[in-house]
Amino acid sequence: MVQSTVDQLYLIAENLAQDFSLFPRRETANLIKGLMSSQQIEKNLEKLRSMDVDAYIAATVSPGEEASRPGSRDIIASLDLKIFSEVSHGSFYAAETEMLFDGVPRRVGFITQNRAFSAGVWGPEHHEMASKMASDFAIRSIPIVCLMDTPGADADELANANNQAHSISRLIAELCNVDVPTMGIVIGQGYSGGAIPLAAANLLLSLRTGVFNTIHPKGLASLVRKYNLSWQECAKSVGVSSFELYKQGNIDGIIDYDPGEEDKIHNLRNAIVSGILTIEKSTRDFVNEHPEILEHYTRNLDRYFNPSETLSAVHTSSTLKLRTSPTEYPNIFGVAYRYLRYLGLRRRIKSTTTTQYGRLASSELPAGELQQRVNRERRSAFLSWLLDPDKVLYEDTINKAWKNYVDKKAVVGDARGRIAQLIFGEPTKNYENAKRELCLVSGLHLYNRWKAGARDNLNALIDFIADPDTNGYLLQAADIKNVKTLLKRMADSDDEFVAHLKSRFTHEGRKLFGAELIEEKSENFLSLALVAELNLIVESVDLFESGRLQDATLSEFSTQLVASRADVTEPSVPLNRRLLEDTLWGFVERKTDEIRKVSDQDRTILDVILDEDVRDDFVQECQNLITFGFVYDSLITDLVSVAKQAHESRTLSMEFIAQLLDRSIDNVLAQQSFDGISKEDLKDRFAAWIDELANSGKSAAFLKSVEEWIRVVHRDKSDTLFVVISFFFEKLLPEYYGATLGTKRYEGKVEPVRIGRRKDFWNRLTIAYRDLLFHEVLTREKRSKRTTADSLIDRYVENFEELNGTLMSANPVAFPTFRPSIESALKNKIRPHGLITGIGDFKTGKGCYRAGLVFSNVAFQAGSIDNSDCVRFCKLLVECAKQRLPIVCFVSSGGMQTKEGAAALFTMAVINDRITRFVRDNDLPIIMFGYGDCTGGAQASFVTHPLAQSYYFSGTSMPFAGQTVVESNLPFTCLLSNYLSVKPGSMNGLVVHPFADQLDAELREVDPGLPMPTEQVDEVVDRIMSGILTAAEPIVETREASEAELIRPVKRTLIHARGCTAVKLVSKAIEFGHEVVLVQSDPDMDSVPADLVRSDSKHALVCIGGNTSDESYLNALSVLNIADIEGVDSLHPGIGFLSEDPNFARIVRQRGINFIGPRVASMETMGNKSNAINTTMSIDVPVVPGSHGIVNTAAQATEIAEKVVYPILLKAVHGGGGKGIQVVERPEQMHSLFQRVTTEAKAAFGNGDVYIEKFVTSLRHIEAQILRDTHGNTRVLGIRDCSVQRNNQKLLEESGSTMLPQDLRDQVCQYAEKIADAVDYIGAGTVEFIYDVPSNAVYFMEMNTRLQVEHPVTEVVTGIDIVQKQFEIASGESIADLKPSETGYGLEVRVNAEKAILNSEGAVSFNPTPGLITGCELPEDENIRLISMAAEGKVISPFYDSLIIQIICHGKDRNDTIAKMLAYLDRVKITGICTNISLVKRILRDQEFIDGVYDTTYLPRFLKRIDIDELIREIDEASGNDGKGLDMEMLKIEGSDEIKVLSPSTGVFYRTPSPSEPEYVTVGDVISTDVTMCQLEAMKMFTPMTLGSFSSDDGELYSSKQKYQVTRVNLTSGQQVNEGDLLFVIKPMGIESDADAA
Repeated sequence: MVQSTVDQLYLIAENLAQDFSLFPRRETANLIKGLMSSQQIEKNLEKLRSMDVDAYIAATVSPGEEASRPGSRDIIASLDLKIFSEVSHGSFYAAETEMLFDGVPRRVGFITQNRAFSAGVWGPEHHEMASKMASDFAIRSIPIVCLMDTPGADADELANANNQAHSISRLIAELCNVDVPTMGIVIGQGYSGGAIPLAAANLLLSLRTGVFNTIHPKGLASLVRKYNLSWQECAKSVGVSSFELYKQGNIDGIIDYDPGEEDKIHNLRNAIVSGILTIEKSTRDFVNEHPEILEHYTRNLDRYFNPSETLSAVHTSSTLKLRTSPTEYPNIFGVAYRYLRYLGLRRRIKSTTTTQYGRLASSELPAGELQQRVNRERRSAFLSWLLDPDKVLYEDTINKAWKNYVDKKAVVGDARGRIAQLIFGEPTKNYENAKRELCLVSGLHLYNRWKAGARDNLNALIDFIADPDTNGYLLQAADIKNVKTLLKRMADSDDEFVAHLKSRFTHEGRKLFGAELIEEKSENFLSLALVAELNLIVESVDLFESGRLQDATLSEFSTQLVASRADVTEPSVPLNRRLLEDTLWGFVERKTDEIRKVSDQDRTILDVILDEDVRDDFVQECQNLITFGFVYDSLITDLVSVAKQAHESRTLSMEFIAQLLDRSIDNVLAQQSFDGISKEDLKDRFAAWIDELANSGKSAAFLKSVEEWIRVVHRDKSDTLFVVISFFFEKLLPEYYGATLGTKRYEGKVEPVRIGRRKDFWNRLTIAYRDLLFHEVLTREKRSKRTTADSLIDRYVENFEELNGTLMSANPVAFPTFRPSIESALKNKIRPHGLITGIGDFKTGKGCYRAGLVFSNVAFQAGSIDNSDCVRFCKLLVECAKQRLPIVCFVSSGGMQTKEGAAALFTMAVINDRITRFVRDNDLPIIMFGYGDCTGGAQASFVTHPLAQSYYFSGTSMPFAGQTVVESNLPFTCLLSNYLSVKPGSMNGLVVHPFADQLDAELREVDPGLPMPTEQVDEVVDRIMSGILTAAEPIVETREASEAELIRPVKRTLIHARGCTAVKLVSKAIEFGHEVVLVQSDPDMDSVPADLVRSDSKHALVCIGGNTSDESYLNALSVLNIADIEGVDSLHPGIGFLSEDPNFARIVRQRGINFIGPRVASMETMGNKSNAINTTMSIDVPVVPGSHGIVNTAAQATEIAEKVVYPILLKAVHGGGGKGIQVVERPEQMHSLFQRVTTEAKAAFGNGDVYIEKFVTSLRHIEAQILRDTHGNTRVLGIRDCSVQRNNQKLLEESGSTMLPQDLRDQVCQYAEKIADAVDYIGAGTVEFIYDVPSNAVYFMEMNTRLQVEHPVTEVVTGIDIVQKQFEIASGESIADLKPSETGYGLEVRVNAEKAILNSEGAVSFNPTPGLITGCELPEDENIRLISMAAEGKVISPFYDSLIIQIICHGKDRNDTIAKMLAYLDRVKITGICTNISLVKRILRDQEFIDGVYDTTYLPRFLKRIDIDELIREIDEASGNDGKGLDMEMLKIEGSDEIKVLSPSTGVFYRTPSPSEPEYVTVGDVISTDVTMCQLEAMKMFTPMTLGSFSSDDGELYSSKQKYQVTRVNLTSGQQVNEGDLLFVIKPMGIESDADAA
């Protein structure tokens, strides 16, 4: 039984904590070795106080963020400890080590954040690992040292969805609860919820440059953005450095060591050892001095021996487990470690009261420097660009446009006759068009060059163009002579003017005066950096002040400018420039009026813009681009309206666009650079520009580039929404303007066609639309302000007595905006704290419960929890323990009070620990109800505490970190309590919102499948108070239709296929009168099947996005969303991709869509090899003889092999890649080979299990085509022989087999029918068999539960349209009257886009050859059927398989069919790409093939006996390739010694071997011709590219005796390239001598 009196140790904890110190009356550094003294710390504090903001950041924040800084694993290695075990998983690293304590070796456990991976960011899995590791160390009585180095815990979508807050809360609880000494050491960054669990220690130290705070200063700045505070100011205001943290009392000491200082590593080692010893001594003294702990320990033992049912139930459902073994149970010192840890943490918490608080008169908030800093950085960036604008030579599009402009300008005024004008155009018009083209391409280039700074820079450029005289006085890098000497002179100078000049430099600029930097950096770097600083000063500061210039000799230029200046308040750029010329010892060139001559090689885009005939037009181009940016921003602002329309009707109305444009134009006209322009003129100009952009052919590429960078700016938005915005500009806006002019019809359909490499686009777009609508619903609910502390008290509480209401934050770091917030709250009679606590009677339908109560005060700082709330909560827990009362909490909080600095972090640990002790020591429940925004430290410390009963109102946003501070999109699927209610471990249950009666209905309107609550708040309280902890499950509605409902006539069907399969299915569906919805990836949007549906409005062509299969056709949820949007009744899964995925078939049917294919059970049975074999064996269908199970011993294997008959195969169960497989030919080999295979399998796959299969030495590949309807009628249409294959890829398929006897043919058909009946198959399927030629037997191999590529072979001989039958069977029709019979012979050839090559070993292989088809002749022939995705002008994509045409021939017999096929292939012509037609023709002429006596080894053997060189030549000739190599003259860059490296083929460009590895080459690398520069992928094959892989007619293209420097890398990984695209620019360096080469 639990004792009736309250645990005295629990009661006195609050009082003890006020006076507690681990080191009473002693300085920490005197007890713990390796620490800095107070005097040393104070000196460093004085330095920090004297620094400006930027210097402070450089000294405090920057060191922890340096990429080269050693991480935790490196530091532990530097300690040179014996390591017994270690665990490394990404950013988590733990080690069990041995350290010497006064010469005695002891184990010490390290739990660390390893910045070498993901910057030390931990996800839920890492926190869980840390919890388990801490528990493991504690059970074995091993002290724990935690090393913190993290910018914060992972707050992205996946982390939130996987209970990140809960994992943090559990780790805090675990580390607060362990019964061993714990130390926390900040070794780098220590921010946010990522740091506090490891800081919950008996002793908290930091390295010298460690930083520690509630949140990264950048996150804090985003919370106080309206106050114009930069993150740098925020950092200095809270004090993040170790020295400030020590002064604030937030850490116990500073170790005199920083990572990498090997000469001081002993200080870290000594600090750890002496720190643990000090903790142990203090604990021993505490136990000796406080007898209360003996009573506390006795009570613990009593609970251990006699646990209550309630407490047992709580721990059963909790992740924080009690020790059950007496051996593991903590001793009294372990309990004391835990208690003293709490006292140490609680000591850091400070509060005051409203009565003690000194009120201030109203005062102005600090001005803040955020906007000033942003403006300065933007201006500096523009001025830096002016110094080094892009060279036209490197920008092909601009270079071509410039040359065209120059050419057209040269002939203006030429007299041309009418015929010449018809041919060449009118010269003036041509010139104007060329100028417009030049302005357009230059403007588009700059917009994407400047990205987020485009608007400011374009405005600056307009100003620059408008005042060329003044701007001509800005310095250029060439104006600085001998920059190194100048910088040294300036650094040493005490001249008053020079000193003033240096004082105006930015923090980064002042580094230029450092002697090391001057020596280290190049003159070009220093000149550019110095001129950038000087120009910023020249145009923003008035440098003339006679007192500072009294010793200077002013030039005549300067004197005249001083005398003539009218406004002395504005800086004069010309005068400032002249003053620099006069005062900087002649190192600044005198400005002259000489016009600079520009060569073609040196011409920049700035030179182009400033051309006298271009500049005025380019100003308009800038204005149009600025307008474009405002319209883009307006769309982002109005995304809710876009989402509503697009989600409901898939259209945007003309009225919406008109209002959007009107609002945007008004905003544009407020810009200074638009003075004097009327609204109508701007509208007309922008409309014309949009039309010009749409017709230029550059719209898609420009918008895609904008989309890529702008989604980085707006990381909180789903990237799918920017695809919709791009589509708006590319299609809808030109359509809108056309409609207003009467030249186009406006439809407004939102159908993005260039989605890019975004996985699962349509599903995520639907989620994004929903998120915008959810946000609107929930924002409306929050703004109603009906859920407040007062409303909750009125609803649920009687006799409420508030406790400790006068407590408030002591504002420990005097953050600039916090005190005004407190003052404002007090003035408006609002409680200035985040929690309201008290005791009252909680009302339910069954009565009242006396209880402690906690309510969030959302009226102050969004309910943020400050130090006073921590004290208030702890005091309530004590009072409730005294009165034996449960606690009910209603929490809506933005997290910890970040304006309290690091101290706020400790509130998380303190409250967490007190909840653990309250529940465990007092056997009382705590019930949490989260609502509104329940996030941050509140969510990650006590709302999700593993011992609390956590519930959430419907509609609660409950992430670990909210969107305000997270720089990535967080969909509501990972935030909303309703979605997370079905996630195991996320909560105990979901409850109905007590004040928002319509909220659930509104949420369900957005997503009908949203889980909904079934319990009310009072029902939960009643249930828990009665001892029942299991909550009611939320309601999740499904709309699964029955099979009978789905079997219905097909009217509108979705075709999920590409290439030849899509051609066949789409053609047939249209022929049968069905409406078709075809999904295609980005590269397939211009394909032949897309053309079949594009022009008919009753069909739909939908881009699914992506390039690769993984990015496109394999995105099942996107396919289903398209099906829902398009209202289809059925879906044909095609061939490949998802066609045999039973899970896909299941969810298709769950959506009420008929899956044109077999039942899920049939797919699951026949799709699993083991299930399929067991099924076929059960119905007496023969399979390949073998063990059909695991063989355990060599003796057992020998026995089975005797029955199977040698030779046999030993196969590893988990084998692959050629490993774990062995042919055994004779019994005497079995023992040794069995041991070899099991050993190899164990080493390679971690599992040595093997099985036996007969080794079929010669086989033919036979398959049977079946149809089966929903009425149980089965028909076998015929067989096919597919034995001509290469690497298991079929090349030719025949309707008969030349070697299969009739009796075995009959057996194949019978077996196929039995299998179909056994699995209750529906639709078309293929059963594949092995014909074992030597044994004259057939064996079942597998069943393809889908259509096969080669099905047309059966169609031509039976006259049965298999695809038509698929649709009919899916519609419920019967095939009872179908009587298959064969006429003649069928043969199919697969034409692949590939060419033969000889590999390095001299063997032939076939490489894919994607690219543009320049010619395609496929004659019509009565004996030939074609299924072709090839056509002139079509591009064969590099992302999929190489099949481009299926040619099916029907003849009287086999020989006749072969002859007809040969004759037809001779007439086929395909140019632009290589194909395998030449190979196929050789096979058809081969006597062995004609004779028909061969097996599946035929094709590899055939390739070994033919003339491969001749085959390669034939394939090249057939493709139209003239065989001429590249010419070096073609590759030289005009006016330069640089050379182009062009793509040798179409493919996908990769700079690295894998995403985690470094680039093959980077700019500046000097390489030889055998160095891999990149890889090109085509159709899943990767080809390394070197300079040596290129050849010319004369041999080598790039001389192997030469070295080359890489001067430009033109692409990024993952980009598609076409043959001839620019990949690299290189420069020849020097010719190696033969001796060098040797």
